[in-house]
Amino acid sequence: MATISQRDASKRYATTRYWLVFAALLCAVLASLIFAWYRYSGTPEYSLSQLGKAVKAKNYGEAAKYVDEERVAADISRSLTDVLLARYTKNFQEDPFPFTKSRIELLQELAPKFNSWAQIGVRNAIRLLLSGNGILTGTTGFKTFDAHNFSGLYPVRSEVHGDEAEVVVSGLPQPNPFDLTEIRIRMQRVPGTRRWRIEQVPDAKPIFLKYFGE
Repeated sequence: MATISQRDASKRYATTRYWLVFAALLCAVLASLIFAWYRYSGTPEYSLSQLGKAVKAKNYGEAAKYVDEERVAADISRSLTDVLLARYTKNFQEDPFPFTKSRIELLQELAPKFNSWAQIGVRNAIRLLLSGNGILTGTTGFKTFDAHNFSGLYPVRSEVHGDEAEVVVSGLPQPNPFDLTEIRIRMQRVPGTRRWRIEQVPDAKPIFLKYFGE
């Protein structure tokens, strides 16, 4: 009888040990998954995915959390102003028409006003994009722009340095005015949160140079 009891006890011990080991492994796997998710949810890629979901849901309030509209609009409008100012200054210099100097001076005087107007236009375009507006139609020969697919952006490369990141995203709406398939953006971590926000589009000036001609 003692031998049978010992065997039963050994079996119960073995079973208990098996389940303890299984539970420990399960906890380890779950902990790894939770940690991995926690790390991913604090990356620029995750913030971009949340931005895409908000745009698709036409939730402007949520989408705006992931884009610094004022800074991006100011950066893009400044790049556009610089490119157009340089282009028309060069045209005036090469044009034998009289009063070339006066025309260039007038152009330089108008540049700040144009920059302000451009900034308003860019900011409104950004808000239309973030709100999931279906169509944006340009007024300077731009093709019809399907903004709904803006929610399909996805990162293909990223470099993170502290609280700043440079990300290359693809999945841009097609067609688009500049025939772009991907674009580089700069993001910054929002202080006090794990969320990242688009702060700058460093390729804006090269894009305008290509579109308007150097």
